[in-house]
Amino acid sequence: MRHVRSIVMATALAASAMVPLSPSPAQAQTAAEDQQEAEAFALGYQAYITGAVYARSQILMERDINPNAPLNAPLNRFNIYPDLANPGSAIDFTPNNDTIYGLAWLDLRQGPVLMTIPQVPDRYWVVQATDWALNSLDYVGSRVGSQAGTYAYVPPGWNGTLPDGVTRIEVTTTGVFLQARVVVVPETKSDIGKAVAMLKTFSLKPLNADARYLEIPATTPPPDPKLSNPLWQNLDFFSLLNRAWAFAGVREQDREVAGLAKSLGIGPGQTFNPEALTEAQKRGLLRAARAAFNRVRFHAREFGTMSNGWRVSTAIGRYGDNRLLASAVALTGYGGNIAQEAMYLPTFADSKGAALSGENRYTIHFAADQLPPVDSFWSVTMYEVENNQLVANPIGRYAIGDRTPGLKRSRDGSVTLHIQHDRPSGRSASNWLPSPDGKFWMILRMYGPRQAVLDGKYAPPPVVKAE
Repeated sequence: MRHVRSIVMATALAASAMVPLSPSPAQAQTAAEDQQEAEAFALGYQAYITGAVYARSQILMERDINPNAPLNAPLNRFNIYPDLANPGSAIDFTPNNDTIYGLAWLDLRQGPVLMTIPQVPDRYWVVQATDWALNSLDYVGSRVGSQAGTYAYVPPGWNGTLPDGVTRIEVTTTGVFLQARVVVVPETKSDIGKAVAMLKTFSLKPLNADARYLEIPATTPPPDPKLSNPLWQNLDFFSLLNRAWAFAGVREQDREVAGLAKSLGIGPGQTFNPEALTEAQKRGLLRAARAAFNRVRFHAREFGTMSNGWRVSTAIGRYGDNRLLASAVALTGYGGNIAQEAMYLPTFADSKGAALSGENRYTIHFAADQLPPVDSFWSVTMYEVENNQLVANPIGRYAIGDRTPGLKRSRDGSVTLHIQHDRPSGRSASNWLPSPDGKFWMILRMYGPRQAVLDGKYAPPPVVKAE
């Protein structure tokens, strides 16, 4: 926290240093405005870096509980997706195309919410709980050997009594996001239907039967969470941030930094009113929103280490004080698992460092002993650059991996994926992942990664441009 205060002090001193020893009234006024703008920039920048992840949680929740959203459910209820994610699924983060989703937004301000799970058949499944700052709090699922039963998500400071036999799960904010995932055989309707039916047996119920929760009027249009929304780069961001902190609270380790900008109406319990600010303060906050937005998005391409062009990190899902990383993941993807559950390796460039483009053809060649070492499954998913969405294509394939029907292996056991816009000829078509016309990026997902992956000893093959 001393570091944050030093930034504010440094900007104030820098502005003061520009003041002449005997300033005229006009010079003094200009200097004061420069200092106000510099301080507002420093405070707003830190609030954004810390708060973008909270704001992203809030706007996604506000969209998903809105009755006019394409797929929606009230607070404290699962929204079960009827199929695998596709370009029209209205999932405004980087969805996988491996599992059926059941998403739920919990409001724990009036006490715990109970989740009841029946016995799950023999297939990969998981319910991941994250706080409003995207930290994975707990897992219920096949990896951790969870059994049928009832689990209680308990808010900070709650000292009540749970029913007998209920498993207690402590959380860090009063807003919680649940992601239930059940693996399917892709491109296989019968198996997808089984997974959807299974997820519909998962249920949520507030412990407090008298609690009443926020309901969105039917006349309210759903908000737009996409990063193309100007909100992410203007003063409206700070109003959204305050709503997020009012709804979900603030993690203990974020409270001090979240309160640094209260003089500007930004922080828990504050009301952000741009009309109460000076023009200089508004200029500073507007610059802060734009600069921090770009900084957060850029960080998605620089964290972790590079391995054959794939970016590797085991820090996803548990961020501690790394607020920049949490916000980068929130704006780029949202909701990633911890490394022990799944690893996510993005790539934006080919083996020579050139940006991936649908104008080119690429291959990814996995030697027989270089296939992703996993206990569950793996896949490579295609995304367009602007909003990180799945890419529409004529065969309806948005990811390719070890469960893809018809995936071909060579005689030596190797697998070559073909990444290109136009359909390849011959056997190559079975291993085709279609790309868009323009720029794209991909994620290699490894579910149940083995120790070699967690230790950084596994290097996936590079994306090679065809000459």
